[in-house]
Amino acid sequence: MSAPQPSKGVILDRAELATVLAGLRLLQAAQEVPAGITDIQTDCGEVEPLSLEQIDALFARINEEGGTA
Repeated sequence: MSAPQPSKGVILDRAELATVLAGLRLLQAAQEVPAGITDIQTDCGEVEPLSLEQIDALFARINEEGGTA
């Protein structure tokens, strides 16, 4: 597996930010993640999916750093 590449900064409006945060919570709550979503989550198998704890940390970081336009 290749190392994750640094992301480019993205500015999100309130609706986009809310959607991203909702998606993270859905991933945490899911009993089973559909294959198509797993492909996105793992960049088609190139990276490991985030653990529940990592998703929590990401959720908190996004909330702290904002991201709204």
